Amino acid sequence: MKQLVALTTILVVIGIGGFMYRNALERPIVIQDSGACTQEAKLCPDGTSVGRTGPDCAFAACALPNAEDSATGISFVIPAGYAANPDSIGADETLRAVFDKPISPEESHSIIIRRYPILEGESANSAILAHTLLEPKGEAPTSMDAYTSVQIGGHTFMRIGLERFEGIVRTAYFLARDTDVVTFEIVERGVDWTNPDLATADLPEHKALVRLLSTLQAN
Repeated sequence: MKQLVALTTILVVIGIGGFMYRNALERPIVIQDSGACTQEAKLCPDGTSVGRTGPDCAFAACALPNAEDSATGISFVIPAGYAANPDSIGADETLRAVFDKPISPEESHSIIIRRYPILEGESANSAILAHTLLEPKGEAPTSMDAYTSVQIGGHTFMRIGLERFEGIVRTAYFLARDTDVVTFEIVERGVDWTNPDLATADLPEHKALVRLLSTLQAN
């Protein structure tokens, strides 16, 4: 009798095990993807950080006053008082961004960013010279001696004064990279340009551009 009970128990256990095995084959366990992104962080130019988000787990955009131009791989902090002027961007592909700071209903200070590719057979210096025009005479510098090398935020810029005439002072900073040159230009209006003691680097908007360059992240 005991042997019959034991045999019956064994057969029941085997039957249950076989059922569970067959059920597992027919209905495999599905591990649900939690959709969680990796906990990486990207440092924004102003020192804040953003994480990955969304279905593609891409980094979130850095909030204003941070700005980024994915086409050139540069990002920076927009100086206080300046705002992007998208109406200034047209068919000119070299023009990447314009930021204006109003000083009257008709006039604004402007920060202008351009990108010039270095063509085959061309050097960074020749590209810089080719895209520099000194006003009001419309002349181009003949050598790099006209520029001053300046270190800002870990980058080397070539600085040159483009214009000082009729209340306007323009200064450009050229950043040479492997395949292109990026230009950062400050246009200051309402300046006492006839003052013989005027030091353009001490002008408030010139300093604002330097602050922008000190936050620059460039790939």
